[in-house]
Amino acid sequence: MVSTKEMSDVARKTPFGIRRAENAQAAWATGLLAGLVVLPLGMVVVQLAFKLDGVVGYSLYKVLFLVPPLIYCRMRGIRVVGDVLKPGNWRNTLPTAIGLGLACAAIFLGVYFVAIDHLVDRSVIVERMGAQFSVTAATVALVAPVTIFFNSLLEEFFSRGFAFGQLVRRQRILGRCLPAAAFSVQHLLFINQWLAPGLLAVVGVGLFVFAWILQMLYEKADSIVAPWVVHILADLAMMTIALLLLW
Repeated sequence: MVSTKEMSDVARKTPFGIRRAENAQAAWATGLLAGLVVLPLGMVVVQLAFKLDGVVGYSLYKVLFLVPPLIYCRMRGIRVVGDVLKPGNWRNTLPTAIGLGLACAAIFLGVYFVAIDHLVDRSVIVERMGAQFSVTAATVALVAPVTIFFNSLLEEFFSRGFAFGQLVRRQRILGRCLPAAAFSVQHLLFINQWLAPGLLAVVGVGLFVFAWILQMLYEKADSIVAPWVVHILADLAMMTIALLLLW
C-alpha cells in the first residue's frame, strides 16, 4: 500500500507538481522584491513619526536603498555592475537623457521664477529645509554636490536599476507601477507639510510621471547612466532653487 508521503512525493515530481512548485517560488520571489521596494517607505514613516531630522536622521532610510538590494543580488547571483548598473552602455540614448534633463531643469526653474510666491511660503520652505535636511545658507554649498551626484546615483540604483529592473522581469504591471509609486510617495512624505493638498497632488502626479519616464529610459538605454543624467540635471535645478531661497 502506498503511503500518503509517497503519494505526495510522486505528485511533486509530476509536471503539474513541478509547475506548481515553480509558480510558488516565482510568487515568493516577486513578493520579496515588492517588499524590498516599499521597505524604505516604512523607514521614512518611522523617521517622520519620531522626528529624526538632520543629516543622520534624514539619511537612515537610504541604508535600505543599498544594503537589502546588495544582499538580494548576492543571494540571487545578480551582478550589481553587469546586471543592474550596466555602465558599459553609457552612450545609449545619452542625447535624449541630456535633453530630458535640461527640460526638467527648465520647468523647475521656470516655476520658481514665475510662480513661487503664489504657490508656497518661502519662510516655511527655508525652515523645513534646515530642520529636516540640514540644508542652510552655511551648508548648502557642501550638501549640493552630494545631492546632485551621489544621492541621485543611489536613488537611480535602487528605484530604476534594482526595483524596476528586477521586478519588471517578474511582473510587468507591478514592476512598472510599484517602483514609480514608491519613488513618488517617498518624496511626498518629506514635503507633505510644505504644500497645500491640491498642489501636493499635482506634485505627486509629476513625480510619478518623472519616475515612469526614467524607467522607460533605463529600459531603452539598458544602462543606469541615462536616467542618472536626467536626475543629475533635475537635482542641479533643485539645488539652484535652494541656493536662491537661502542666499
